[in-house]
Amino acid sequence: MEMISKRFEELDVYGKVTLKSKLREIAYHDLNSMCAPSEMVKTKGAQKRPMTKQQISTQRDPSYWKHVDALHSEQNSNSLVKRNASSSEQPFERRTMLMLDQFHLCIYDSIVNIVDVKVDGNCGYRAVVALLGMGEDSWSLERNHLLKELTKWSDDYINLVGGIDRFEELKRSLLVDGLSMVIMDKWMNITNMRYVIASRYF
Repeated sequence: MEMISKRFEELDVYGKVTLKSKLREIAYHDLNSMCAPSEMVKTKGAQKRPMTKQQISTQRDPSYWKHVDALHSEQNSNSLVKRNASSSEQPFERRTMLMLDQFHLCIYDSIVNIVDVKVDGNCGYRAVVALLGMGEDSWSLERNHLLKELTKWSDDYINLVGGIDRFEELKRSLLVDGLSMVIMDKWMNITNMRYVIASRYF
């Protein structure tokens, strides 16, 4: 603990926020995204399975980059040449997600879910709590959490966001009347609020 405390004092504001989030993952492991395996994996006494000719082969497996290059060249050739209607190849099936076409093709495989939240000025906060599994209607609770986070670590966040004025502006943006539409000044500013969200929830 002394070493961690000493290291914490040596870090800049960004490093302190990162270290704090890592310590929170250790202390509150039930809040992080890591999950225990659903069942124990047997590592000993596995039954021998007959190996295929390909598995027995001593030919070197291509590197990761060769796999990627081959994939890109195949995608490019497929985009230039129309498939024959009588082709026996089945297209790759993936779960249909609304608005997926608004993202670049190269990140499709990294997208797990897309949440289309209610548009009322709280949409940034709704999206965060929805993807955290808290339900998008918990946006007011999230604003409360973030306000407490800013207040508790005010000195660090004042340095992080560039001064007391910007810090107070962020705090004011979290205070809303839940009965009315939210004006633009109360919308989420992800540029600075991302640090607060990451520190509070991750």
